Amino acid sequence: MDPVLRRFGANVREARLAKGWTQETLGKRAGLATVQISRIERGRREIRIKTLLKLVRALDVPPGKLLEGTF
Repeated sequence: MDPVLRRFGANVREARLAKGWTQETLGKRAGLATVQISRIERGRREIRIKTLLKLVRALDVPPGKLLEGTF
């Protein structure tokens, strides 16, 4: 498994849990399927820039928060 994707996924999970949200809640707020959120958080899915922006907007965090430790 790619360590960059794993770290990104962990960052998404941490931001989601900090808000007390389920994967389903984040999915609805971001306009993404719950299964997609699950795959992202487990580091099993590469994402497009549009998906990154959806996550950033839904979680109301700066992009750097989700990218922290990935580079």
